This record gives sequence, structure tokens and C-alpha cells, in this order.
Amino acid sequence: MADFSPAPDFKQGFYRRRLPRAWLLFWIFLALIFCGSQGAAQEAKEKVAAIVVDAKAPVTVLNPLLFGQNLLFAGNGLWSDRINAVDPEGVKLVKPLAPTNLRFPGGGVSDQYFWEDGLGHRTTAPVSPGDISIPLDATPAWDNVLKARIMAPGSNSWGEPFNFQKVAGNRLQGVIGLKRSYPQGSMVRLERRPGQPDWFSHTFGILEFLKVTRSLGAQAIITVNYGTGLDREGRMTTGASLSQKVKRAAALVALVNGNAGDSRPLGKDEEGHDWRTVGYWASQRAVLGHLQPFRVRYWEVGNEVSDQSETGFTDAARYASDFVAFVKGMKEVDPAIKVGAVGLNFPRGKGDADRVREWNPTVLQTTGHYLDFFILHPYYPASGTGKDLYNTRTWFAAVMAGTHQAMLNLREIRSIIKATVPPGREVGLAITEYGIWPVASKDARDYSNLAAALYDADLLMHLIREGADLGIILAASWNLHGNNPTAAISYNWNTGARVLRPQYYALELLVKNVEPQILKTQVQAPVFATTLMGNVKPRADIPLLTALASRSQDRSRLTLLVLNRSLTAPIQAAIRFQGFTPRPRATVQTLGGSNPGDHNEDKAPTVSPMAGALDFAAPEFPFTFQPHSLTVLTFQAQP
Repeated sequence: MADFSPAPDFKQGFYRRRLPRAWLLFWIFLALIFCGSQGAAQEAKEKVAAIVVDAKAPVTVLNPLLFGQNLLFAGNGLWSDRINAVDPEGVKLVKPLAPTNLRFPGGGVSDQYFWEDGLGHRTTAPVSPGDISIPLDATPAWDNVLKARIMAPGSNSWGEPFNFQKVAGNRLQGVIGLKRSYPQGSMVRLERRPGQPDWFSHTFGILEFLKVTRSLGAQAIITVNYGTGLDREGRMTTGASLSQKVKRAAALVALVNGNAGDSRPLGKDEEGHDWRTVGYWASQRAVLGHLQPFRVRYWEVGNEVSDQSETGFTDAARYASDFVAFVKGMKEVDPAIKVGAVGLNFPRGKGDADRVREWNPTVLQTTGHYLDFFILHPYYPASGTGKDLYNTRTWFAAVMAGTHQAMLNLREIRSIIKATVPPGREVGLAITEYGIWPVASKDARDYSNLAAALYDADLLMHLIREGADLGIILAASWNLHGNNPTAAISYNWNTGARVLRPQYYALELLVKNVEPQILKTQVQAPVFATTLMGNVKPRADIPLLTALASRSQDRSRLTLLVLNRSLTAPIQAAIRFQGFTPRPRATVQTLGGSNPGDHNEDKAPTVSPMAGALDFAAPEFPFTFQPHSLTVLTFQAQP
């Protein structure tokens, strides 16, 4: 049972903030509205806020690339081999989120992933149960691999696994375990390399990912493997040469963006593997059904490689030097791509392999002439304390304070970039993962609850409002669809059932309701205090309300999103519009619940938006926002 008793200093953090003289008349207006008795007057004094929306002119234009998602290469359940396309039931749920960018292959697995293993080979003859040999269209480089998977249209969604004893030319010999027949042209892919995790499977590869991306009208973000390569026996190793890792990344650029007629050689790596030519990989793409280049623009080198939990993690100086080699190799194939380097969320923090050097300044100093964007993953809070913590008031208060900490760090990192990179270089910030991270838990109820959904919405609202000033080029939530506890759309591999989690609904509310013109919005609200929680520092001045206002291009519609961070208290706010007169009737959508720990794991949907309306909208009017909730008010302009 969740413990929602007050933390020792939580209530002490509530106080009425001093206001400039210009606000005094507005507060008199609040008092007239809410002070019906002495008790009501006291409640108004402590729990009343003000929101002023300046609709006279937009502050900035919405950046649609902030509405991105991560899609993992394995376990995502969104691709069906039965129809060789996105699962129709899955795509119905994905489309309301309208992701504008998709990142692949996802998280720490990026530094264990070899994209060439996701291409596979086709059979050159029918295959039947009892066959001990399978002929393929080329000789696979599958030394020391003993398990593969065969897929064909009409088969199950994951293909059929089988074992084999060796590769002999273009044949797999000693095949065991096939239970059904497959036509000529069926796809065969290896299961995993020695050294890769047991759950690795390549039923969803780079080309399937790009097909999903194209079908959704999204841009792709591809993370290339920095941490590992293959030894001469085909085993995954962190000791692979830099030349192998760079050439693998360059060959991937060739596969995705190259032209079949491009004869430029990629050369051999130090392990002796020949990476052929740009045109060879482009031709492989064409053979597999994709004649035209995908023209993927955004590329990352590694994932969180400052962290010791990352396979192949390293120190800042080495990563920076290696990054320059990656950029040169990849842009030699396609100079139009944008390549990003891994940053650290702690602005002045050190990587786990560093004793002296701060990660961000060190990487930026070396890569400043080469990198196009700096990559950050704002998870706030992230804490490794015991699992029992994640149902407490202290934890939820830190979740509600997470965006405040994230924005402080983002602003400081932008200052470091400005002070470090060469003058005239424009280096963007890319938020390619975000969320909360209860490290000691594997329970979806701790990762995917109402509080987590509100953090996602809170951070995204701030990125929309302040992103242009901070140079934020894109953002991608962690993660879209799968069987992991963080997926916005939970997928059960055994039953095929899907559950829409709270963060799905929070992101959907923003995607559907934020208009193109972002307006200046001022919020005056009581504040709360938090204690130290993982990477969220203690503060006593975090506003209970945050708001984002936007307007349609034709100025006929205005939306106001308001997030109440309070764990217990409804907040009465006086809303005032400048330069906009609404019709009396407005629609209301509220995402909330009885507790911030509410989730959709046991009975869905416990947390989902509630629709309503109000009939008293005016240039100035009051509205009460429920505790731990996200509310969307949509107004139509008076004719």
C-alpha cells in the first residue's frame, strides 16, 4: 500500500511568494472570487495561483521534432513477420502519438548491436522439416553461431528458431529443429553472437525499422555501436579495433543513405574484414526491397558511454578522440548527415572512467569542430535506493521536482557549450531519451504510473516553451512499444494483448492539443520543497503549477495546458488572457488519479483522460486544478 503521509519538511515548503506591485490588483480579483467566508479566505491565501496568457503575439513556433519516441530492435512487438509490416492493431495505437522521430536500436543495446546481423540471407530452395542443410543466397559471416531463425510471410510473428552445426560456403549444415515447411526466398537470420545477451533476436532489423519510420511519416535517429565489435572468431568483444567500429558505422550509412553506383571503397579493418564499397551496401538494400536511399539525417555515436553499466564504456578523452574518427568516416560516405556526441546530464560531472576530467567540457573541447549536436538523457529522479522507496511521498515529490532539476542542468550545459565550442559553431541539444528511473525496481508499476506520466508531460512542456532558447533540436521519449516496464504501449508476447500506460495518455494530450504558436505565459503559484533524491537536489522553491499556452495558426483556437505538481492539494487559479477573448464554453481534459502511483497494469485504464466542459470562460475567470494532474483547456475565440 502506498504511503502518502507528509514528508517532514514538505508542508513547510508551501508559502505565498512575494509579488511585484503590478500583481496586487490581480490578487484583489482573486480574493473577491474565492473569499466567501473566513475559512475560504484562508484556503485562498494558501492554495490560490494566477496564470496570465499573453496572446497578442507568439513567442516561438512549435518544433514538431520534440514529439519523438524510442523503438527497440528486439522485444518491441510492433512488427509482424506474418505480413512483413507493422502490426495493424499496434499501429492504430501508435498513430495517435504521431511520433515525428524514432530512435533505433535503443539504449544500452546500441553498444552491443551489429546491424549487419539484422539483414539476413534468403533461402535459394524450399525448406522442409527434416532437412539437414539450408542453402542461402550468399555465404554468411556466422562463425561460432549455432542458432538462427527462419521467417516467411504467413508464419508466426517471430519466425521459427533452429540450430545448426556449421557454415559451409553458402549452406548451413547440420540443421536441427525445423517443424514446418518454408518456400524459397524465406529469410534466415542469426539469433545472436557469442557474448551477446541470451534474449537477442534479429526478427526486427534496421530495414524493418526504417520501413516503420517511413510508414509513420517520422524521421529516424540511428545510434551506431561505439562499445563493441567482433573478434576474428565472430564473438562480441569490447577490444575490437577503432577501425572496425568506424567502418561498421560508415557501412551502415552506406546501406541507409548510399547509391548503388557508388564505387568508393570502405576498406579493410585491423581484424582483416573487408567492408567492400558504398555501392555494395546500397545494392544490398535494393535487393531487400528498398531501391531508394532513406536519407537518414540524425546519427549518434554510442549510448551513455560515460557510464560503467554501458558495454564498452570509456573515459572522456578517448571517447572524444574516437568520436572525431567516427564523424570523418561516416561523413566521408554522406556529408549531409548530422552526427551527435554523448553528453552527461550532470553539467560538470565526471564519467565513471574519469578521475580528473569533467566529461562535458572535455568532449566538447575535442569535438567542437566536428559534432553537430550533443546528446542528453534527462532521467529525474534516477535512484538506486531500495524498491520500497518508490511508493513513498518522498519519491513522488522528487518526481514532481524532476523537471525543475532537468531544466537547471540543461541551461548550464548550454552555457558550457557556448563557452567551449569554437565561435560560429552551432551545436544543438538532442534529448534522445527521457523519463524517470527507479533503478532498484523492475516493476512496471514503478516506471509507468501517473507520476511518471506527469514528469514526461512536465519536461516536454518546458522543452516546447524553452527549447528554442536552449538550442534543443529534438526529443524522444523512452520508449514507445514493447514488453519492458517502461513502454508507453505495453505488449504481452504470450497473449498479444496491449495496455496503454499513463505516459501514453500524457504524451497524447500534448501531441493532440499543443498548437503551432507558443504563447508567453506567466504563472504565479505556491511552492513546495524536496529533499535530496538521487540526482534531484533539495530545493524549497519549486512552483506547484506550470503552464503552456498555444494558439492555432488562424488565431481561432487557444489551448492552455496546466500541470499541478501538488501531491495532495487542488490549486485554485485565476486565469487571465491578454489579447484573446474566449467564448464562454470551453472543453476540459484531465489526466489524474487518486494517487500519483496509480497505474494501468492490473486493470486498464485506471489512468486515462477524463473529458468535460465549462461554461464560464472569459478574459478573466477562476479554475481549480486537481492534485497531481495534467489539465488541457481548449478555448474558441469570440467572433
